[in-house]
Amino acid sequence: MSQTEEKKKPPKKVKQPGVVSRILVYAGKYKPFIYVSFFLSALSMIAMLVPYALVFYVMRDIISAYTAGTAPDIGQMMIYGGTALASAAAGFLLYFGALMCSHITAFNLMGNMNMRLAETFARLPVGWHTTHASGSVRKVFEKNVHSLEGLIAHMLPDIVQNAVSPIALLFLMFFFDWRFGLISFLPVLLAFILQGVLMAKSQKTGFMEKYENALEKMNSAGTEYIRGISVIKTFNQSVHRFKDFYTSIINYRDYVLKYSMSWENGYSVFLSLLKAGFVFLVPAAAIFAGTVGQGESYVKFLYGFIFYLSLSPLMLNMMIKIMWGSSLNIQGGDALNRIEAILNEKAAPEPEKSVMPQKFDIEFKDVVFSYKEKAGTEEKVAGAFKKAVNGISFKLPEHSLTALVGPSGGGKTTLVNLLGRFWELDSGEITIGGVNIKDIKTDDLMHLIGFVFQENTLFKESIFENIRYGKKDATREEVLAVLEKAECMDIIEKLPNGIDTVYGTKGTYLSGGEAQRLAIARALLQDAPVVVLDEATSFADAENEHKIKKTFSQLLKNKTVIMIAHRLSSIVNADQICVINEGKIAETGTHTELLAKGGMYAKMWNNFQAGISWKLNVNG
Repeated sequence: MSQTEEKKKPPKKVKQPGVVSRILVYAGKYKPFIYVSFFLSALSMIAMLVPYALVFYVMRDIISAYTAGTAPDIGQMMIYGGTALASAAAGFLLYFGALMCSHITAFNLMGNMNMRLAETFARLPVGWHTTHASGSVRKVFEKNVHSLEGLIAHMLPDIVQNAVSPIALLFLMFFFDWRFGLISFLPVLLAFILQGVLMAKSQKTGFMEKYENALEKMNSAGTEYIRGISVIKTFNQSVHRFKDFYTSIINYRDYVLKYSMSWENGYSVFLSLLKAGFVFLVPAAAIFAGTVGQGESYVKFLYGFIFYLSLSPLMLNMMIKIMWGSSLNIQGGDALNRIEAILNEKAAPEPEKSVMPQKFDIEFKDVVFSYKEKAGTEEKVAGAFKKAVNGISFKLPEHSLTALVGPSGGGKTTLVNLLGRFWELDSGEITIGGVNIKDIKTDDLMHLIGFVFQENTLFKESIFENIRYGKKDATREEVLAVLEKAECMDIIEKLPNGIDTVYGTKGTYLSGGEAQRLAIARALLQDAPVVVLDEATSFADAENEHKIKKTFSQLLKNKTVIMIAHRLSSIVNADQICVINEGKIAETGTHTELLAKGGMYAKMWNNFQAGISWKLNVNG
């Protein structure tokens, strides 16, 4: 074969492991328990079938004794009954043991998977979390992981039973009377073929993926709806006016209804085949009856016919379990794909060892960045989108205050987020003290930079623990000292249990300005050499803003500070002001220098001054 022909050969497809094998990877040292579960489950199925076999012998002895005009052998009947009872009890105990082992595996697998997800979420950059809907992420944690627990804990033992039961049933069918066995097997075979066709059709149409996507969209829209319920009720609107949520509900309903109805005919035939086994047995019995008398008694024919009629419900139950198990297997595969999609997300590359800067001047060198989006299965290249930051270069001297101003959407917040490595740059570099931020481990970088965002989260923990997020080993005395420095003691004094008050319980909530002041106290405790303020006074009233500005004198002392501000009065004393517009620096200078230029900043200042002097004229 020539090299050209060799190249033309399609690559060999690597066979992917089954869903169960992939799931069990996460069971760790508890994986052997599932194999014990398989063994016990198989034994339980065999034990549970023994009473059905004994039914044949009981009927044989009773009918034979009746036709002979004698009494049945009570002793033998007691043996049959005792054996059936012992076998059923053994089957129950074996199945209970199988479930115990499968649950041990499932619960530990669930714990391992949740820990892996939690570690992955902590490892992924902040930018990933801001671009993924919280409803979708929560669904993976709550629903998808839980569905795998159900598959391992409950369905795997049943799947093993389902694998053993057809073999055992076939043995029973053909052991007592091969003719009736063959006829009884015919509807099962047809039902099994039909089930395969229906399940293949389901997989071909990608129902489970589409179903989970629809459910995910509804969850995400529902989360957003709940968060915005105050606005909806304020304007006296209903869910019908919240279009995303309403549309997602309707799409989910229509899709599931359409899919369910597509099974109407096939599933009806499937159940008919299994439930109407007698339809096959009755005409067969009429045909076989002609052979009676030719070496076969009517008695044997009769109890054989009755026995095979009694097997029909068992076959129905077996096939329903097989179909249910197949459906859960498909569901488990889709759930695992969604979980692994998160687990396989790549975090920002980390250096083996951090290079820690000795100085804290910052430099942006020709920084370019654009938000990437998914288009189908292909990720579009960065150049296909408008650049959020387009070739920005500027320096921030150590212990200086640099203000970023400009129109909304100009790239200010993106720029400071890049400093924290929330996303990776398309090109260019950012340095702190001459050290590229890529050469600093993320944990160390977060100790170097303190962020005070426009919206700050207080967790449902004590105020003490909320403040200690800035420094996890801080003592109670340190927390109280920093709260005093941040002028937050008036907030603490009105709380029922002071700094031990759990935020969010029994109606304990704070205003936006108060929450912002506590967030600044948290940053003050962190004592990072670089501080980023993103609209830090945006939610504050006049009193809170005054106290926040007083705190800044403590927070910003001997720090390198970047401040994003729309209230231009707060940055008139900045060492330098950078005007950011459409991802580029439009102009740079001090407040006085920029006013003298008469450019974009001067226009913004004039508009700001006009806004301050604006008055409402109710008389027209």
